Amino acid sequence: MPYFERSGVRLFYAEYPPATHPGPPLNLLLVHGLWGAAEGWIHQIPALRTNYRTVVVDLRGHGRSSTPPSGYDLGDHAEDLAALIRHADLAPVVLLAHSMGCSVSTVLAARHPDLVQALALVDPDYAGDPSEREWMTRLADDLEGPNADQIAQDLISDRFHTPATPEHLRTWHLLEVLTRPAWLRAQTFRHSAFGPSSLRFRPQAEPVLRQRRQPVLAFHRHPARAEVERLCLPHGHSRIVQHPHAGHFIHQEQPDEINHTLMQWLAALPR
Repeated sequence: MPYFERSGVRLFYAEYPPATHPGPPLNLLLVHGLWGAAEGWIHQIPALRTNYRTVVVDLRGHGRSSTPPSGYDLGDHAEDLAALIRHADLAPVVLLAHSMGCSVSTVLAARHPDLVQALALVDPDYAGDPSEREWMTRLADDLEGPNADQIAQDLISDRFHTPATPEHLRTWHLLEVLTRPAWLRAQTFRHSAFGPSSLRFRPQAEPVLRQRRQPVLAFHRHPARAEVERLCLPHGHSRIVQHPHAGHFIHQEQPDEINHTLMQWLAALPR
C-alpha cells in the first residue's frame, strides 16, 4: 500500500482500480471523519470499485498516517488532500466524505475547484446551531482532562449512536476511538470545532458552502442542517437525502441504501 509525504507528514492511501470500464473514467477519493480511518468505508469500497477508480486515505494523525504535533486545522487537511490528488493524478476527483471529512472536502472544493468534480457527503458536521458552542467548548476542555477516554467514548455513544445502531458497530466505534492518543483526539476535536477553517457552526459554514460550484449529494440526519445545505446547493445535479432516524455513521448502518443512491447519482453525474 502506498504512502505520500508532504511537508514531513506521511499520508497513507490505498487505491482500488475499477473492475470494469463502462464509460469515461471517474476517480473517487474517500475521506473519513474525526477519529476515523480508511476502513470506515469497507461497505462502500467493493461497490464503488466495480466501476470507478477508488482511493481511500487516512488523514494526518489518523489510521496509518503519521502524527505530527500540529497542523490539524481543516485547512491543513484540505491542503494535504490537494497535494495527494495531484500526486496520484486524481483530478478532477469526486470526494466521498463523512462527518469532519465533509468539512475538509468542502474547504478543499472551495479553495481548489479545479481539483474537485463533485462531492458526496455523509452526515456533514458543518453548519451546526451556534447555541452548541458553549457545550462544545466544555467538551473540548474535558477531552484534555484526566477522563478523556471515557469522555470520548461517551460522545460516540450519546451523540453518534441510536437505539437502532447495530451492536457490532457500537463495539467497533468505541474501540476505534481509543486507538488515537488522547492529546490527538483533543487537538483534532478543538480544531474541527473552533479552528481558523472550522465550518462547525452555521455563520462560519454558510459562506464557504456557497463557494462550492460542484454538484453535491448530501445524506443528512438533522433537518436543520439539511435546510442549510438546501439553501447553499450550487448545481442542478445536487440532491439531499434525509435519514432522520439513522445514527451518525449512516453509510455503515444503512450501506445498501447509501450505496444504491450513491451509484445512481454517480452514473448520472455530468462529465
